[in-house]
Amino acid sequence: MNNNQNKSHQVKEEKLHIINENTMALIPKYTKLAELHSTVFEKYKVENVSRSPLDIVEDSCDYYGSDLSGRINSAQKILKGQRMLPVIISEVNKYCMVPLCSPKNTNCIWLAYKHVIDIVPKGNHSIIIFSNQKKLKLEINRVVLEDKLNKGARLISTYDIRQEQATDLYKMNVVAEKASLYTSGRNTYDDQIDR
Repeated sequence: MNNNQNKSHQVKEEKLHIINENTMALIPKYTKLAELHSTVFEKYKVENVSRSPLDIVEDSCDYYGSDLSGRINSAQKILKGQRMLPVIISEVNKYCMVPLCSPKNTNCIWLAYKHVIDIVPKGNHSIIIFSNQKKLKLEINRVVLEDKLNKGARLISTYDIRQEQATDLYKMNVVAEKASLYTSGRNTYDDQIDR
């Protein structure tokens, strides 16, 4: 392989895959050379990416303006005492990825909370039905899986509530400032009339 081919091969391997509104799941996949890559289930396609699921989550957090450790610290404060926490990839877009085991485990599968529309129990396994009606069989009990997804729902709703509170507080401060300025101006005017 000449030098130019080697460079293009390296660029292709280092290409980032960023979680977006169509990302439904990140599945670990080992190559024949035992390298950890990912199969990314998107709403309209399935793509093989030469990055691990955890790398994709980290890259995506960075892309949307945070880092994975910051996202996990935030989730720990909201979901006190919980383990294997969901990760808000983007607050604005409400992208939340839920790990099915420890994120440090190389076999960890990540699910996009908003794309799981149903879970069908199958013994100790579950079949997930995604928003595009595609199915994925997982070796996890339905009750455990629902609990993990519920953590994602709670995390998203907490961020939504905080955003609403911040917006309401801002509106109240703007109204209060305008009223106090108006009152202040009026008092000054009234003082001039009394003279």
